[in-house]
Amino acid sequence: MNLRLDHLIADLRANGDAILRAIDADPLLVKRQSGELVLANAGPALFTPQLPHQLYAKGIVYRREPFELVSLPLVKIYNLGEKDVSAADLAGIAASGGNARLHFLRKLDGTLVQRFQHAGRVYLTTRGMIEGGPCYGSFDEDSPARAANFDFLGTARRIAAEKYPALLEPRAELEGVTLVFEFIHPETRVITNYGAREDLVLLACFDRRDYRYRTFAELRELAAAHALAHVDELSPKGDGIGAQIEALIGSFAGTDEEGTVITIEHGHEIVYRVKVKSPDYLRVLKLVVTCTYDRVVELVDAHPEWRAWADMEAHLRSLGRESVPEEVLGFYREHYDTFTAYRADCETLRARASEVAARAKAEAEAGSTDARAVRKCFAARVAELPLKPLLFAAFDGRLSEATVRAFARTPEEARAAL
Repeated sequence: MNLRLDHLIADLRANGDAILRAIDADPLLVKRQSGELVLANAGPALFTPQLPHQLYAKGIVYRREPFELVSLPLVKIYNLGEKDVSAADLAGIAASGGNARLHFLRKLDGTLVQRFQHAGRVYLTTRGMIEGGPCYGSFDEDSPARAANFDFLGTARRIAAEKYPALLEPRAELEGVTLVFEFIHPETRVITNYGAREDLVLLACFDRRDYRYRTFAELRELAAAHALAHVDELSPKGDGIGAQIEALIGSFAGTDEEGTVITIEHGHEIVYRVKVKSPDYLRVLKLVVTCTYDRVVELVDAHPEWRAWADMEAHLRSLGRESVPEEVLGFYREHYDTFTAYRADCETLRARASEVAARAKAEAEAGSTDARAVRKCFAARVAELPLKPLLFAAFDGRLSEATVRAFARTPEEARAAL
């Protein structure tokens, strides 16, 4: 596939109807509708684009019949080394056009949010959710699983209202313009720790009127005009792009910074984007992927002698920094706290069910000494009560934590049962 951004945008301009129809008909892409607007993003079965039209489906918004592009956030950006793209290839692309510029932009570790105007209204979207559309199953691949129930769009709108009110007002100068932001929030942290920071940082701007992404200089001007925070540019030293990349990777060593997005501009066009990620970030990311809630549950269940987080922390630290870096401990702690709260809810459920069952059983036994009659009377007394399986387990003397956990298998189910 041709990954030159200027070529892809030119193709979208010339063949938009066919590309949008292919996106709309693709079963591997998830579509979310809000009124006449449709948002398309990669579904869980699509690991990486297989066909050219899938490169655009990273939160693209369009209308049907007639098919019309409404908003384009970022076209698929690959990592350096993927698709056989090397530093030498980047140097060749940079040298192939007049007035070429190279920018190393900081790769922020958050969630993509786009802002655009349509029919006099401002819309915010993530890659998988659009305001006014369904809010379940976001399929935002850059969002952590633990944030599945987080209100991304509502929180992003609140931050915009507090810090960047101009974003929420339809403005003539932003008609036909897509603003692409990195949404940063402590509850949606991926790897990089930004502390308590809540922010929307401008990353890119697609202008549908010119069918191009605005240059970094234009992006800074737009940010200044509307009092927005924008992504910062890094300045690695070195003779040539290869040496600059090596210097940049070295500067990230020992940090949780993700890396950089290298942007190549020819004149007023952005012609190529590629990501370069820090090896330390990738190492931690790999470990975080294996640090799941289910894995923590397995560990805790296998160590009944653990009484608090300190016990698990000591175990993890004993495995060494290569197995469990300091940066990953926080993710283990989050899962541990979730599991601890779940077990507390299960114990509350067990205690309540035991109390209700004991009361109903005592009343049943007051009327008869026959075991079958007592059970029948008990069943009649609890017939209209919720959570009958737990009550019968208590009646039979087998209401343990394991029984409750088999009934309410997740923290969400336990809270709902309570």
